[in-house]
Amino acid sequence: MKPKQLFMKYIFLFLCLTLSNHLLYAQGTIEGVVTDQLSEETLVGASVFIIGTSLGTATNIEGEYTIRRVPTGDIQLRVSYIGYESKVIDLTVTEDTVITLNVELLAASIEGEEINITAQARGQIAAINQQKASDAIVNVISEEKIQELPDANAAESIGRLSGVSIQRSGGEANKVMLRGLSDKYLTVTVDGVRLPATDALGRGIDLSAISQNSLAGIELFKSITPDKDGDAIAGSINLVTRQAPSERMFRVIAKGSYNEIMNSASQYEFSGKYGERFFDDLVGLQINGNLERKIRSNERSSISYSTDTDNEDEYYISGANLRFTDEIRTRNGFGGIVDVNTADNGNIKLSTSYSFTKRDYLNHNRDYPASTRDVFYSYRETEQEISILTNSIIGENYFLGMDANWGASYTRSESKTPFDYELTFKEANGMENVPRIESDPEQLISYARNNFRAATIDEGYEYSQDNSQGELSAYIDLKTQYNIGDAVTAEIKGGAKFRSQSRQNTSLRKFAPYRLGFWRAYEQLDDGTIVDKDFSGTYFEDFYESFQENPAFRQISFSSFLASNPDSKFILDDWKMNPLISRDRFRQWYNLNIDGVNQNGTQPEYYDDPSSEANTYDITETVSAAYLMNTFKFGQRVTAIAGVRMEQENHDYENKYSPRQIGGFPIPEQGVTRDTSSTYSETIFLPHLHLNIKTTDFMNVRLAGYRALARPDYNMRLLSFFAWRDSETGGDRIFITGNPILKTSKAWNFELSTAFHGNKIGLFTISAFYKQIDDMYHMLNGLSTKDNVILEELGLDIESPHTAGYRLYVPYNSPDPSFVRGIEIDHQINFSWLPGLLRNIVLNYNVSLVNSETTLRGQRTDTTYVEDPILGELPRYNPVPIIYTQEMENQPELFGNISLGYDIGGFSGRVSLFHQAEYYRSFSPRGTNDPLSGAYTKVDVTLNYKFTDYLTVMANFNNITSMKEENIRHNRRAGYKVPTSTEFYGMTFDFGVRIDL
Repeated sequence: MKPKQLFMKYIFLFLCLTLSNHLLYAQGTIEGVVTDQLSEETLVGASVFIIGTSLGTATNIEGEYTIRRVPTGDIQLRVSYIGYESKVIDLTVTEDTVITLNVELLAASIEGEEINITAQARGQIAAINQQKASDAIVNVISEEKIQELPDANAAESIGRLSGVSIQRSGGEANKVMLRGLSDKYLTVTVDGVRLPATDALGRGIDLSAISQNSLAGIELFKSITPDKDGDAIAGSINLVTRQAPSERMFRVIAKGSYNEIMNSASQYEFSGKYGERFFDDLVGLQINGNLERKIRSNERSSISYSTDTDNEDEYYISGANLRFTDEIRTRNGFGGIVDVNTADNGNIKLSTSYSFTKRDYLNHNRDYPASTRDVFYSYRETEQEISILTNSIIGENYFLGMDANWGASYTRSESKTPFDYELTFKEANGMENVPRIESDPEQLISYARNNFRAATIDEGYEYSQDNSQGELSAYIDLKTQYNIGDAVTAEIKGGAKFRSQSRQNTSLRKFAPYRLGFWRAYEQLDDGTIVDKDFSGTYFEDFYESFQENPAFRQISFSSFLASNPDSKFILDDWKMNPLISRDRFRQWYNLNIDGVNQNGTQPEYYDDPSSEANTYDITETVSAAYLMNTFKFGQRVTAIAGVRMEQENHDYENKYSPRQIGGFPIPEQGVTRDTSSTYSETIFLPHLHLNIKTTDFMNVRLAGYRALARPDYNMRLLSFFAWRDSETGGDRIFITGNPILKTSKAWNFELSTAFHGNKIGLFTISAFYKQIDDMYHMLNGLSTKDNVILEELGLDIESPHTAGYRLYVPYNSPDPSFVRGIEIDHQINFSWLPGLLRNIVLNYNVSLVNSETTLRGQRTDTTYVEDPILGELPRYNPVPIIYTQEMENQPELFGNISLGYDIGGFSGRVSLFHQAEYYRSFSPRGTNDPLSGAYTKVDVTLNYKFTDYLTVMANFNNITSMKEENIRHNRRAGYKVPTSTEFYGMTFDFGVRIDL
């Protein structure tokens, strides 16, 4: 039976059951809100159920609950919440009536003493109860916990959860990895609305673009159910917002910051939130916004190595690179939500949000080689912009005996570089004769002449990256409940979703070979007119006058780019970078010369590099999905969920390719690249089975088995191939190609989670998971081959333009299944039950152990010997392709968090620690040069004092140990690791106020 026919059959059966159920079970309804009796704050995740039946629910993010299909007669309603005293309430239910019952709970007392839970502790208790109440395996961060820790963005807040490790950029987390799988294996939504990818090529999202202050909570689903998108092998993250409160809420946070690297306090952070309801709570309005400026400058040293042996078991230092990045990151955002309560006790919410992040940085680089004599100085200024826009309408309604959740959305992301320019300068013979150095790379500096007048401009590059994605989606979920006696309640749910995204990426590069004398004295205006360049009044007027006197003079000295009193910088306390280039002079050179041409306009100063178009594409992806699931509750002890989801994907790809090998200079413009297109489609069924067993009043066991998928990166299926010689590797032949038959990865996921909970223990959870992933996709990076041997093994009908040996770059599916397995421990506890001052302690810790295994393509080198008539027996090295097993990329094996807090009166303090072990970023074909990210440990401190109900003062210390980040090179064949880079962002200090009105 075809998928569409099968789906229609399910929907027909679903509607029949729904209508019959509505006729047979028209009984009573109980609804209301659960609050803290002292603070009147709503309690999220409170358990509300009817004793002796399977009927019950948990309060939502607004503290609301609804129980339908309640049998008529006398009943007892039990309301419980970890950290609070439970209540049992007697009720009489009559047919077709709605009982509104609001319940107030008191915090659990010690020897009859009344306890007032602080806001910070209440946030942790809310997270505990939400996790306890869920039938899925989920971790939660409450709004209060988001506010109490000094996180820079949403990614860092998510990184506090168990099973989450992070990737960092610009001194802050920007990507999250869940259970050892990178961000392209998970989905991120806001109130269920999917966020678009921001990566140029991959499916990942830069979460540093989202302010954590705009969120009411974060939900991390580690087991997904059939009603969620299937492309979530790692899991799913939902960023939560609330409806507008009944009472007016106005909050402002203002902070100033100090940065250790730049010894500067020119940073700020402002955020605000307003919410209110109108017309007797009928309409709610929320507005939030944020405005930030942060210094993200860093210092970095990198070491390169050479070897004299094929296995690279002996190495020595071949060079050192120093880099200072002067960076400013600004982030602005705005959000608005209007929600309307409907007559069916439902709600319709219209929301919009916009986040804009700009990174403006200038990289100062110096390369000191040990094996060659020339020193290079390079400088690159980049403006990078990322924006995310979401618009949605979401409804939660009730009609014809069914709960209906529906929605439609449009989201858009843009990632581009309005300005990206690089210059390199060469100091010929800038190094004296350097002896062989096997350690202490700082020695290289003593052999550098640093003659900046002798350093002349070598090359110039202009880069352009423009990526955008727009996605339209619509969905509807219908569910209804029916009773099988008093002891068994069932809920049948079905729905459909349609997503269509259009994605474009343009990648361009221009280069000027200044070392060959390609500076031009003319420029071409927008109207095509060719005029003399105007250097009058500029920093480079003397250079232009020298050229006019001697037209053969076309090399400009690095010293012309230095200010009269140039800045300098110590790098990592060991290296001195002096002097630093003048940003004004750097930018002025660009403006004067980027449109340079010869007098006839036939030869530009900056030539197009067609190889940069390898990742230029235009993609349309559509995914149609339908699902059906049934939830059975056997009393209050056992819940079972069974269902299936079907997803059908249809993708169209358009991109550039090169019909022949690119070469020569200048590269001819005609016939270098052409347009090509390809398609891909697949239908996948994803079965699910989940079980939640409440073995005792203090213990839950959750089991899950389900199938999920992961679609390859956007550039991997392009019918794209580019071939050229790479000057950076000594003229190696390079062949980069896409794989239009690359399969979508599918995984069987098995979860086991046991939770212990109670007023004293809080919530202690230990979980184990196992994932078997078929068709895992990887990149083959630079495997040495010839002819079309590897291409044919992969089933590709593509021929290499190279007639001799070359290095192949191509995505491929693992020939064997991949595996991920691990254990997570998570404990959240509030010690309010202890006597005296000990009751104010709050503790949260988690640790994750992850192990993985995947099959990769690589190569080994076989050595044979041939006789030479003069030199005798000589070795000949032959690369041989192999298949081997290795752990996965971007997967630390150990990571975790500890947060220890103390709350007393208006004071709240937290010390938090995040640690993750080293992990591989990628794998080299021969296993001699695998890059690792080093182990990382960060300690933060936050202190808050609430002077009044309206004013709180905050102080945050981020990275108080001034930890440095390290990258490592691992030679698996020879069994050694050596450091390749050290990066330092320093400590930052924030001080601010929070005003609540």
